[in-house]
Formats: sequence, structure tokens, C-alpha cells
Amino acid sequence: MVFPALFVFLVAAVPAQARTSLREMARAADPRDVWVLRETLREANPQERAEAAFALGQYGLFEVPEGGAEPVDIASARAAAAAVLAPEASNPDAGVRRAVVEALGKVGAAGEETVLLAATTDADAEVRAQAALALFRMRFLKRVPEYSTAAASRLSLLTADPEAEVRWRAVYAATRWAEPRMAKALAVCARDADSRVRLFSVRALGKLGAAPEDILLSDPDPYVRAEAVGALGAAKDWSRLSNALFVDASAHVRAAAADAAAASGDVARFGPLLEKMAAGTGALAEGRALLALAKLRGEGAAEVLARARKDPRWWVRARAFEASASLLRAGEILQEGTKDPDPRVAAQALETLAASTSMYALPVLDQVLRDPRASLELRGAAVDAAARRQDAQLLGGLFESMKSATGTGAGEMRESIRKALLTVADKHPDQASSIRAALKSFAHFTDKPRRVRPLEDAPLVDMETEKGSFTIALAAAADAGTHAAAFAESVKKGFYDGLTWHRVVTAFVVQGGDPRGSGWGDAGWRLADEVNRTPFLRGTVGMPKAGKDTGGCQLFVSLVPTPHLDGRYTAFGRVISGLEVLDRLEPGDRILRASLK
Repeated sequence: MVFPALFVFLVAAVPAQARTSLREMARAADPRDVWVLRETLREANPQERAEAAFALGQYGLFEVPEGGAEPVDIASARAAAAAVLAPEASNPDAGVRRAVVEALGKVGAAGEETVLLAATTDADAEVRAQAALALFRMRFLKRVPEYSTAAASRLSLLTADPEAEVRWRAVYAATRWAEPRMAKALAVCARDADSRVRLFSVRALGKLGAAPEDILLSDPDPYVRAEAVGALGAAKDWSRLSNALFVDASAHVRAAAADAAAASGDVARFGPLLEKMAAGTGALAEGRALLALAKLRGEGAAEVLARARKDPRWWVRARAFEASASLLRAGEILQEGTKDPDPRVAAQALETLAASTSMYALPVLDQVLRDPRASLELRGAAVDAAARRQDAQLLGGLFESMKSATGTGAGEMRESIRKALLTVADKHPDQASSIRAALKSFAHFTDKPRRVRPLEDAPLVDMETEKGSFTIALAAAADAGTHAAAFAESVKKGFYDGLTWHRVVTAFVVQGGDPRGSGWGDAGWRLADEVNRTPFLRGTVGMPKAGKDTGGCQLFVSLVPTPHLDGRYTAFGRVISGLEVLDRLEPGDRILRASLK
């Protein structure tokens, strides 16, 4: 804790150090710092005021442990932060107003809506843009149950703003929930000149069950095309699902076409197209074609799935086992799949088995949980399945799994098990007290975050992949110095050479850099969060995590703007060239070489 008056004096005397301290306060979210931040917001120069506003907003993103509740002191700090921020929304400095409005979206509630509505008419376009996102965040964070009539009306007006940066954010606010009050505005936005506006409008219209216009199915942006195809499926408008979409140049569009066809029931028309897709069009689309064939043909897909379960590529085998859930011999097939030599495939087979009604599910889950030799992937799938099933018969296995989850790097597994146990406790109140008592004897994380000296000059990093190369500009020391330095050090050692992109989500992210290639791997150390004011836009490089301060060697890159990640994950770089390469990546594609420039 810092004394407010003294800190404000230091802000004026040593601004660089003050900004560093303000960032540290933002990351700590210590309720005792509210009053320091209040005085800074009122008395400091505009740059420090904006930093103080960001720090106050972070109280709204406090990570509540699974099964827990927001601590009283955090809830009080959040309310106090909102009260402090609201008057500053009319600050004469536009930069301060932007930061304040963004922060109010995180900590505000219905009482702050009037302030945000006023901000939607601000003369500064960036303030209007932040106001749109702030209204979204209040609903996303469940501070309000739905948009008020006034909020929906203002968001609709913002979709026609002259600035594209405002329009896409206003449309984004309608992508999570069906918002019929914005339907007319969204339909207009689907023809916008900006691809981000089109993308999010098609997504929002899909929530309303509205089929897209034909022109969107041939949009130059692959993610707009993919969203449009998905909207066709949601609207059950299969007659417009043309053959050309199944051979689109983008794997994301082909995969979306497979998903849309899956629910059609039209085996005669789509069966041959899907079988051809499954025969060799790239891992992403092939996997989705297998799932679609299984849904359309049922037992008629058995032969195709049997071949795919022997495919040399782990991603395709994993999807084949997932699709095999519809077969008559699903239990036996999936049980055998849990023995696949690739732990990623075995984990998918176990996940699918656990979600079934097979008699094999419970005993196999219990066996995996109790086996200390089981891979992280397999055990992780078992833990997640136990949490979903909430079966008290798996309590013994969960506790045995916790006992064997020891040593550096096992923190993520321990945290997953802890969450699973608390989920089971919620379902079985008679055993809740004994479960919580037993949990007290297990540490959450014993390995301390790694310390790395930030680089004076952030270098550029070239990432050469199977699909082409792209260049990353790492963050400055003031923003994410430890993450940037740790990443650069790993690049220099050749750590990433030969690793893969194990996760590819259409119109969201690509993720890789895991030595295990599954999302469960690390380099034997973890990094403390360095959340900062960098927004997650297309090309932003971020650090995956499983909880607070659990970053490591992996990385993800946003394929489109992802504002719901802002302030939650550490942004430590941005792709400055080769963005189109990211759009071509598929699960299993390799990083051939990473090098510093």
C-alpha cells in the first residue's frame, strides 16, 4: 500500500517510475490502492490519469476462483472505483476520457449507464468507440442482465458512425446475444465497406437466425465468408449452401460448410461433398467433414471413420474418434482410442467416451485419474470430464490425481483438479465440507514466477511456418517487458523451431509454441501477468494462461479483434507483416524456424 499524497508527489517528480507503479497496481488489483488511484486520477497529468483509470478498471476483472465468490473487499473496491471514475468521464482531455469510459465498462453497473450513454455522443471517435465496448462489457460481465432500451438505441446509432473504429465496436456489442432491437441496423452493416463491421454484423444476425445475403458468401474476407456460411446453417437455409463453398480457398470456409451441412439431413446432396472433403483437403476441414459425415450418415460413416482413425495426423485421428460417438460400437472404439500413442488423440477419445452413456466411461475415467503415469493430456481430459459429470464416485480418483500432480509445471493440473473437486462439492452438499477440508492440504501453485530482465530495445521476431512467414514486433519494456524478454530468449535458443500450432479457431485465434503440442506443455517456468492497455486487435500476440500468473512459453495471435480479452491476458507483441499467413494456418502446422531480427 502507498500513501496517496506521497504517491501523487512522486508522480509529478518521477513520472516514469510512477507509471511503472501504476501498472503494478493494475496487475495486483489490491483494494488498498483505490485511494491512491483516486488521488492520481484527480491530481496527476493526463498520461498518469489514464494509467490510474486503467488500474481502477481492473478491479472489475478480478479472477474469482471456481466455486468461490467475489471477495467483499474487491466488490467494495469495484464500487468505489466506479464512483471515482464517473465524474472523470467529462475530463477535458480526450485520452483521459477514453481510459475512464473503458474502465467504467469493467467496474460499472446500471448506475453508471447514464455516463456511458453520454459518452456515445462524445466529439472524440475513440471515446465513442470505448463507450460502445463499455456498454458491451457491463453486460458481458453480468453487471446488467440486458441492454436497456436506451443502450440498444445508442448502439444502433453508433453502427452508422462515420468512423469504422466506432462502427465495428458497436456491432460487436450484439454478437454474444440475440438483439432484435438492433436487427435493422445490423442488416445495413452487413454491407459495410469495413470487413470487421461485416464480420460482426453477420455474426450478430446469425444470433437472430437471419440468413445472410448472397454477396457475403463470396466476400473477399475469409472470416466474413465463414460467418456467412455458419449463418446459413443457423437459418436452415441449406438450399444456398453451394458446392463451391466446400472447395473454398480458405480452410475456415470449408470447415464452416461442413458444419452447416451436418444438420441438414440431406445425405444425398452433401454426403459425397463431405466424403471428398474428408479425403484430403487439410486437417481443419477434414476433421470437421468427419464430424459432419457421422452426424448425417450415422452407422453409414463407419468405414470412413475407421480409415480416419488410422490417419498419421493426430488432429484428424482425434476428430475421427470424436465423430465415432455416433457408432454402435462407440464404447469399445473410444476405450481403445484412449490407448492411442499420441496423448492428444487419447485425450479426445476419453473426452468423447466420458460424454457418452457407455458403461466403460466411469471405470476408464477412474482408472486414468488414479494412474500417476497417465499423460498430462489424458489426465487433464479425465479431470475436466469429472467436473462435467459431477459424479461422487470419481472423488477418490480426483484426490489420487491431486497427490500425483507435483513438481514444477504441475500447477495448472492442480488448479484443474481443485476446480473439479469444488464443482463436485456443489453437486453433493453432504460431502462439500470434507472436500473443502481436504483441499486445504493441497497447494495451488508452489513454483514462483520467473524473473527476466526486460530488454532495452524490443526486437522483431520472424516466424517461419509451413504456410509462410510473419513478423512480430515485441512489446516495449513498460508494457510487457518480462514476457517480451522471455519470448526473445526462447527464440534465440531455437526453442520454437519445429513446434506446432495446436489450436486454430476460426475468426478467433491461432495458438502454438507448446513443446507437447497440446496446450498442456511448458518450458518449466511460468510468468507473472503483465496485463496492459494494449487492445487485442487482429495480429495482437498474447500469452495463454490457465489462471493468474500462469503464462509460459506458448503464444496466441488474434485473427480478428477480440475485445473480451482486453485487460485479462498479457499482450506482448503484434504482427506487423505476414498477417495473411495466420489465416492459412491449420492444426498441426509447424513453426519451421523463429529468429530475432
